[in-house]
Amino acid sequence: MSTRLSKEQRFLCLLLCQALTGDCPGELPGQPDQTDMKRVIQTAQRHKVLPLLYGVLCEEWRGQPLEEADRKYVESISRITVKQSYRLLFLTRFLVESLEEAGVPVLVLKGSGVAGLYPVPELRKSGDVDLLIPGDLLDAAREILEGKDFLVKEGQHANHHLAFRSGDGIDLELHTMLAEPFRDAGINRGMDRLLPMYFEKKGYGDCMGVRLPVPQGPCQALQLLLHMLQHFLRAGFGLKLLCDWVVFWNREEAWGAAPEFLRLAEACHVRQFADTVTMVCKEFLGLREDLPMGRSRDRKLAEEFLQDVFAAEEFGKADKDRMVIVEGNSLWAYVKEFHYQMKLNHPKASSYVILWPGLWVVTLAVFLHNNRKLNRGRTRDILRSAGNRSRLLQQIGLGEK
Repeated sequence: MSTRLSKEQRFLCLLLCQALTGDCPGELPGQPDQTDMKRVIQTAQRHKVLPLLYGVLCEEWRGQPLEEADRKYVESISRITVKQSYRLLFLTRFLVESLEEAGVPVLVLKGSGVAGLYPVPELRKSGDVDLLIPGDLLDAAREILEGKDFLVKEGQHANHHLAFRSGDGIDLELHTMLAEPFRDAGINRGMDRLLPMYFEKKGYGDCMGVRLPVPQGPCQALQLLLHMLQHFLRAGFGLKLLCDWVVFWNREEAWGAAPEFLRLAEACHVRQFADTVTMVCKEFLGLREDLPMGRSRDRKLAEEFLQDVFAAEEFGKADKDRMVIVEGNSLWAYVKEFHYQMKLNHPKASSYVILWPGLWVVTLAVFLHNNRKLNRGRTRDILRSAGNRSRLLQQIGLGEK
C-alpha cells in the first residue's frame, strides 16, 4: 500500500480541518484548480462528509471559487442532509421518550448524539437511529417499538443489536452491547464490565435545541472508538468517523475527560488503537496537540492508516475486495477468522461442537452466495486484501505477530 496521500486527499484533509476547527494551518500542495476541486467534492461525497464543507467551499476557499454546477451540487447535497438530520433528530426524541415513559433506560449512540458536537450539527450526515438499552429489557423494548409501527428487519446476524424499520423506511438499531463481540476476549470482557457504567453515569447532550440522553464524556469517547475499531476490523470506515473523533476532543468540556478515557481504553485493550486514531487526527484533521494520547508522530504509519480510511470510503463499500482484516498472514490466521465468522453468525448453534462441520459448510455457502449477490471481488482477491490489511493491524499493535 502506498503511504503517499494524493493531491486531492491532502486538499480534502485541509478543507475538513478548516470546517471542523475554523483554522487550516497546513501547507497547500500547490494551488488547487477546478479539476482538483471536482475530485475533492467527489471524494468528500463518497465519504459522506461533503455537507461539512458547505461553508468552507462556498467562501471560495484559498481564493479558489467553485464552478456554478459544483456549487449547486454542494448546496443540493447539504440541503438534503439538513432535512434528513432534522427528521432523524425528532424521530430520535420520539423514540427516547417512548422508551423512557415505559421505564426502559436508553442512551443515544452516534447519530444525533454526535451531531450536536459539530459546529453546524445539521450538516453531519446520519442514516439511521442507534439506541443503547439494557439487554434484559430488549423484549420489552421490542414490544414498545412494534406498537409504534416499527417492524423487526428480517435476516439479521448481529449479536449486539436488533434492527427495526419504520413505516416510512427509517432504520433503527436497538443495541444491548457497546459493539459487536470481537475476537479479542480481553476487549469483550472489558465491554461487559463497563456496560453498566453507561447507564449509571448517563449524560445529556444538546443537538439543535433538543436534549438527548448520551453516554457520559469518557464513555462516549470509548463507544466512538469501539465503533471505529469494529468497522476497521471488518471492511473499514471512512473520514466521517475521524471527524467525530476530532469534534469530540476539541471541545473545552472534553479536556478533563482524557485520563478517565485512557483508563477505560486500557481496560478494553484498545489503548494502542486510540493512540493511532488520535495521531492521525492530530497530523491531518486539526485535533488539538495537547491531548495526552497519540503522541507518537510516526508519519508513515499515520499516512498508511489514513490511506486505508480513504480506500474504505464510508463503511468499506468502495473496494469490492475488502471484507475483513485477518489477524495474521498464515493459513491458520485465515482458518481462525473463518471459524470466528461462523460463531458470530450462529451464536447459539456454535456452542455445540458436534455441529461445527455443518456450520462451517453453511458459513462458506453463505459467504460465496453473498459474494456473488453483492458483486464483490473474487474470493482470492478478498483474502489477499484481508492479509494485506492485517499487516497494518500488526503495526497498530492489535494483530498477531
